[in-house]
Amino acid sequence: MGILGRMYKLLNVAGPTHEGQEDRRPLQLQINEAQRELDRAVYKGQTDNGAIQARIEQMQSVLAERNHHGQELERQQDQLDAAMALYEANVDDMFDGPHPYVRLMQIYDDKGALEDAKRVARACLAHVTSGLPEDVRALCLDILQRGGSL
Repeated sequence: MGILGRMYKLLNVAGPTHEGQEDRRPLQLQINEAQRELDRAVYKGQTDNGAIQARIEQMQSVLAERNHHGQELERQQDQLDAAMALYEANVDDMFDGPHPYVRLMQIYDDKGALEDAKRVARACLAHVTSGLPEDVRALCLDILQRGGSL
């Protein structure tokens, strides 16, 4: 199943929740939905949007803290696996920035884990929508072209 098929399945299986259920969708999808909700409220002239804004900031904070903590763990000896787990969590949550993708691609490439590097490269190209730097795009394409299959 291709990446679009997996995203469709994810959105339908783990889609929006009902009252009292935990939302299992990737955090970035939840952030995007909350941002649209905030935009609609502002458009309608509603001024009491603090709860929505706080929810967005809390979810963004989770993603940013994972990256920051991952960087700190990388500086410590024997903590690379823990850092990778944090970066993988951000990849799973469709983080909209290049850092966890780049680090994972570099780590997997150094370890010779080409299939994992390719998986992360595909996710990077699909998820990083707000200004993917050209050097990151080139890294993704380079990794995807290795071994003869995209």
